[in-house]
Amino acid sequence: MARPRKADINSDNRREHLIATAARLFLQKGYHGTTMRDVAASINMQAGSPFYHFSSKQELLFAVVTDGLRTCIDRLMAIDPESQSPLDYFRTMVRTYTVDMLDEKVVRIPLVVDEWRHLEGEPRQTFLDLRRQHEDLWLSALQRLQAAGLVSKANRLSCRFFLSALTRVSTWYDSQGSLTPLQIADELVDWVVSPQA
Repeated sequence: MARPRKADINSDNRREHLIATAARLFLQKGYHGTTMRDVAASINMQAGSPFYHFSSKQELLFAVVTDGLRTCIDRLMAIDPESQSPLDYFRTMVRTYTVDMLDEKVVRIPLVVDEWRHLEGEPRQTFLDLRRQHEDLWLSALQRLQAAGLVSKANRLSCRFFLSALTRVSTWYDSQGSLTPLQIADELVDWVVSPQA
């Protein structure tokens, strides 16, 4: 194996570049269908260079899905629930998430839905703890809607039903279709909220 180039090891943005590239390849080919050599080749690195940043493909997957989920959480937590009505707060959350999820340059959210299942041991539990934190944000938003009389149920099961619908948009969305991400988000909100709202 050739010795990695110094630039492959020392560049400040190499780690982030590896994560972004791996996210795209995992989404296209699946975790098991992607090798570390594939990741390196996609960004013109020596085959062994990724191992200076990540000790294994598992560690790289962990970085991809946890960075993606932390980004989701940070984006949702930045939305102030006290400055708007429960419905407007929920709509802003759905719009933010949907636009991020369908952004072709930000491919990590779909991986949070599926590829995390390949994690093992402690990294898997760490991810599940983060996922629970993410779910709690949505549950809180649904409970605010329920308190305002806009939805009939706001328990963990109904929250998971909603999140399943939301996250699966990425599997059928067509960027050339008739609906924009914001329009899809608004349709989903209208589907969740009671007609009398």
